[in-house]
Amino acid sequence: MRILLIALTVNLIISFDLNAKIASVIGDPVSGDIYFNVNKDTKNYPASLTKMMTLYIIFDSLRNNKISKEDKVVFSHNAANQQPSRLNIPVGKSISVDDIISGLIIKSGNDAAVAIAERISGTEKKFVKLMNVYAQRINMKNTNFANPNGLPNKSNISSAYDMFLLGSAIYNDFPEYRKYFNKTKTVINGVKYNTHNKLVSKYKYYKGLKTGYIRKSGFQIALLGIFDEEPMLGIYFGGNSAKERNDKIHFLMNKIAKERNTNTNKVNEPLKNNINLNYKVQTSSFRDVKKSKEFVLSLIKKKYLNEIEYLTHNIEKNGKYFITITNSLSKKDAYKLCELLKDKKLDCFVKRI
Repeated sequence: MRILLIALTVNLIISFDLNAKIASVIGDPVSGDIYFNVNKDTKNYPASLTKMMTLYIIFDSLRNNKISKEDKVVFSHNAANQQPSRLNIPVGKSISVDDIISGLIIKSGNDAAVAIAERISGTEKKFVKLMNVYAQRINMKNTNFANPNGLPNKSNISSAYDMFLLGSAIYNDFPEYRKYFNKTKTVINGVKYNTHNKLVSKYKYYKGLKTGYIRKSGFQIALLGIFDEEPMLGIYFGGNSAKERNDKIHFLMNKIAKERNTNTNKVNEPLKNNINLNYKVQTSSFRDVKKSKEFVLSLIKKKYLNEIEYLTHNIEKNGKYFITITNSLSKKDAYKLCELLKDKKLDCFVKRI
């Protein structure tokens, strides 16, 4: 893993006690490089950032055809009676999985989290066990989930770094669902909801993820930004207000982006006619290798890959999935190809190697 050191002068109150209020991690969700951290492994209450794991499981269930976006999710008495924030769907009524996703991200509906948990696993308790299985897979060593929504529970704990790992897993494993996090409003059951994430509404380079708050943890955020076509993920725990949290993560991420761009320009300055081939483009992920082969043949047949002269397309095993991925490209060509594929309504994302 490449280590990138960035000098920062930041006024933060730092405590190293267990459950320290302020904690932060900022890094590259693709490479795993960490640019800044404070109290990164300190256990704390993750509040509604918990819902990122609920969303991860929803996305994985959709990919494995256990549910579909059109499926109806019925709200039980248990779901409908969760503490606010809620969508306020009456007991026995339902909304689609697609609305559940938007309701979790934009409204942060605690009732929606329990409803989908019961839909996927049968009971909330079984879903929580599943959340912890996934947490182990992602290597979240300081995390234990006790509910699917992040409401106060002394057993629902995590750390800033574990939330960075989870946010990175969402970004890398489910590129097709990134667009949901960038939405600023939605209408569910006739009611309009606006995002709690004011930074996404204000700045185009922020692409969302999740905000959170409970009294014991303070105001929190997991924030994805794209700076100079490269992703950055920031986690911040312990703001005294939403404004303070937003101001600090915004300051940190923009300062790091400037530092990173300066360092990148120095490191990657071309030597004579050499090209730095430090990027690849992932175009799909299937459990069945046959589908991966068919996908590659389809791209070649439709000449989607002819734009770049030296491109070849490969199939690699990644856990339970077969991913289709290009050979090494320059940064410019990688993003050029990805934009071309997106113009053709195909998913892709750029990975730095």
